Amino acid sequence: MAIERDLFELLFAHDCVIVPRFGGFLTHYRAARLDEQRRLVHPPSKDLSYNRHLLRTDGLLTDHIAQRDGIGFAQATAVIEGEVDGWHSKIQRDGRLELPRIGTFYRDAENNLQFDPDRHTNFLKDAYGLRAIPAVPVEVRKPEVVPVKEPRVIPIAEGKTMELPATGGRSSLIWAAAAVALVSTAATWWLLAQPDPRGIQWGGFSPFAPEEPARYTARSTPISAAAPLDTAGWSVPMDLTGVHALPLGDEEGTLITVDFGQPIVAVETAAPDSTAVATRSVGSRYHIIGGCFLQQDNADGFVADLRARGFAASIIDQKGGLYRVAYGSYPDKSLAHEALEAVRKEVAPDAWLLVQ
Repeated sequence: MAIERDLFELLFAHDCVIVPRFGGFLTHYRAARLDEQRRLVHPPSKDLSYNRHLLRTDGLLTDHIAQRDGIGFAQATAVIEGEVDGWHSKIQRDGRLELPRIGTFYRDAENNLQFDPDRHTNFLKDAYGLRAIPAVPVEVRKPEVVPVKEPRVIPIAEGKTMELPATGGRSSLIWAAAAVALVSTAATWWLLAQPDPRGIQWGGFSPFAPEEPARYTARSTPISAAAPLDTAGWSVPMDLTGVHALPLGDEEGTLITVDFGQPIVAVETAAPDSTAVATRSVGSRYHIIGGCFLQQDNADGFVADLRARGFAASIIDQKGGLYRVAYGSYPDKSLAHEALEAVRKEVAPDAWLLVQ
């Protein structure tokens, strides 16, 4: 039974994982960095290294396998020893051992065991899913230097001169714009102050003419009172809606517009949508697995992160003490393979398909 998968999962949560009779794997934090040669900005990560002198087991890997398979500590130790014996035999026979998503062991020219970690794996959980982005150089513009013109010197008398201030094209434009604005403002005032031929004066303020006092002229014709309407025989029809013109019943046939409003329609109150998070649909046998977690809190956090990014993620089941989280579940095999290919290409190259 391969233990590379258990070793891979433990390296996300621990800085050191020891494989009995083989060595220890250690992770080291590395801050975000700029690759000037390739023009890339790499996210923060955890780099992996190997120390063959760490042989004394801490029981971390053994306990993880025992809980996953539901076996005793001694049986889990035997499983690890059998796997390690196979690793040593492969190195002696082929001179090379490749552990998926962890790294490659090989013998150098002096027959020393060397380790080359997998550069595509980032064991920092906070940077999960982050990829290197292009580094775009920023063009720095130099400030424009405006040359200073020397003042002009003109003679005014014998042995005496007078300096005139230096003028530039920009100051001349400013003075010209100010003059145009002044002339336009004066012309506008003058036009507004002129009386209209029909006796209408557009502006009460006239800087060019004396202001005349206002005079009050009393009304010469009496105000006639409107005749009262006879509303005794007038009534509003019932059961009307909308806007209608109704006669008042006078001799002149006067119409009055009345808005009776809209009909009252009974509205059924819809029940509020459930706030429960949707789980995987019944009958979905194909699941795209993106991670397995020993703690349920970590699995729930991973599901919440995937759902925030638009995936229909869910916890499929608990197998061997691990909570398996899927990017999505599908009832059809062809759809599942298409989704798996897209997830591996865009998000997680290590995703795999589970068939139940």
